[in-house]
Amino acid sequence: MNIKQSVWMATLLIAAVGVGAPVDAGESGLKGSRPNVFFFLGDDQSRFDHATYGNTAVPTPTTEAFAKEGLVFEKAFTGQAICAPSRSMLNTGLYPIRNGCFINHTKIRKGVKTLPQHLKALGYTVILAGKSHVGPGNQFTWSKHFQPVKRKDTPRPWIPIEEIDAFLADPGPNPFCIMVTSEFPHPTYFSETPYKPEDVAVAPYLTDDENTRRTLALYYRSIQEKEAEFAALLASIEKHGMKDNSVVFYSDDHGLHRGKFTTYDSGLNMAFMVRWPEKVKPGRTDALTSFTDFVPTMIELAGGTPKDLDGKSLLPILEKSGGKHHDYVYGVTVSQGIKGRHVFPQRSVHDGRYHYIRNFNTMERIERDRAAGKKIDYFLEQGAKKYPDLPEEMLFDTQADPYELTNLAQKPEMAKIKQQLKTELFRWMAAQNDYLTENGPIPFLGVNKRFSLDQMDKKYYAAYSIPKDKIGSLKGKTVNPHEATAPKAK
Repeated sequence: MNIKQSVWMATLLIAAVGVGAPVDAGESGLKGSRPNVFFFLGDDQSRFDHATYGNTAVPTPTTEAFAKEGLVFEKAFTGQAICAPSRSMLNTGLYPIRNGCFINHTKIRKGVKTLPQHLKALGYTVILAGKSHVGPGNQFTWSKHFQPVKRKDTPRPWIPIEEIDAFLADPGPNPFCIMVTSEFPHPTYFSETPYKPEDVAVAPYLTDDENTRRTLALYYRSIQEKEAEFAALLASIEKHGMKDNSVVFYSDDHGLHRGKFTTYDSGLNMAFMVRWPEKVKPGRTDALTSFTDFVPTMIELAGGTPKDLDGKSLLPILEKSGGKHHDYVYGVTVSQGIKGRHVFPQRSVHDGRYHYIRNFNTMERIERDRAAGKKIDYFLEQGAKKYPDLPEEMLFDTQADPYELTNLAQKPEMAKIKQQLKTELFRWMAAQNDYLTENGPIPFLGVNKRFSLDQMDKKYYAAYSIPKDKIGSLKGKTVNPHEATAPKAK
């Protein structure tokens, strides 16, 4: 066979393989493929409130249809169930303590790089379309920020779908990443709803009464509005012929009921789905993943190499539609600096099945300190009293007990698993420069004055009040959050 014949035969073979045996995603070179990317983020919606994850009462037709076209993640976790910390984690690839935003309404620490900084350096246009709640602006250097749009008869603004649509009509020469951030179903809810209280699904950790059902019915109406926003985005993508060559991510920032401000799975285990036609095979995966994984995923898609991040690229999972990813994911709760401020910090570690939660300021600890003759601080005791029945240690088997109703921490047969998780948690906390240690002091954190423990704001009297003699009593006694968690000099 001469050279010409060899080339001809090779060409025929390649053509035959291309027709009869489509190349799978693992061979398609996702790294450096530089696709256009959309990330739709809902606001305050629990994973338990999605049809895709088993709740057939809730109105989620858009995400349900989307899930059938994409890869559904069963065990995707944020690291803190509150808006600014969760969003900052998603956009930095770092857990809350390390990136500096572990108190709501605060900013990441100086020097931390963000999604737009990483991607713009790799030639991407990076747009925020909707709610922000991340800062500072000189680190979140979006190419453009399309602001939320007020609409008649809706309690919150809509995503800026008209601006998104106009951009997609003429996006320019560079690939782009658009973070589309809804304000639904976050309260304030609609005042009226087509959903009947008797038809809602009440999670077993909620009190099943008239008020709960009425609130859930209103919540469902706001979920319906978020679904309409997502549908509008998907329609715009298809209208501009971008469906087949774009990656679309869907998630919510954190859970709501017995979820927000906690480290329960109802707050941290999020709905997470990815659609990429012909690249990512539809299905479901148990891969243990984290919001920290998004930034390294985007860096690899753009052709870069992630460095010094807490997350790791999801591309191996997307290429194989599953597989092993993290051994553990972690959770943080800090309830200083919010409307209903109090001192009840939590940390948690999850191995995909077992979930260990450490509560650092419990009545158990207060009474132990009191019995030892220690003076009990007013603010610490008030924080512990908010959860009088919660012990220092909680352990849940989320496979057998997905709603985390049965604490196994004191079961002798669980001692080994508990110790393994506890050891891992405190190892991770030290590596993150956490301000907490196992038996160390619990500091008062310096926050925005209106949310300080020793201040009252007229706007939030219903959520927080203290005796007059306690106003201003923490002056000079608080620590700077960023200084308290700053990386230690090597």
